[in-house]
Amino acid sequence: VTGFPVVLKALGRVHKSDGGGVMLGLRDADEARAAYARLRADLAPPAVSVEQHADTDGGVEVIVGCVRDPRFGPVLMVGLGGVLTEVLTDTVLALAPVTPERARELLLSLRGAAVLDGVRGRTPVDLDALAGLVARVSAVAAAHPEIVELELNPVLAGPSAAVALDARVVLDGQPSTSRR
Repeated sequence: VTGFPVVLKALGRVHKSDGGGVMLGLRDADEARAAYARLRADLAPPAVSVEQHADTDGGVEVIVGCVRDPRFGPVLMVGLGGVLTEVLTDTVLALAPVTPERARELLLSLRGAAVLDGVRGRTPVDLDALAGLVARVSAVAAAHPEIVELELNPVLAGPSAAVALDARVVLDGQPSTSRR
């Protein structure tokens, strides 16, 4: 981390933002130390990450993931919502790997795809960057049979980039609640 603000995340939790597992916008070392002490006392996580705080203004939260199906192999899922995925229920599935062009089609097939193009005066997201990220995730899952689950959530799609703000990978032989 090269400076402030920072984010602290309690690792080992499936939904970090639920139950106080994420401390956002910590402006200096004193705030970071106090947040760390609260996380350790309240949640006792196995580890805490310290990350640069991403500017989320103007971005759209997206979920990107793959699960390995025993019959079909890696199945890609993309959707709107990030941390609100379960509320919005706007996801699509495809067999992995996909090309960036196919990833773009999947993204544009979402019911709420208009938010990616900018609505109500918001700047459109860089759809090429987002589609490229989706395609790369699908390629990694397809190339590595030891990956049982791979999830980037949320991915922040902005006007000039798409950046994963959190990730989870489950390898063959690990329980699906394992976190990284």
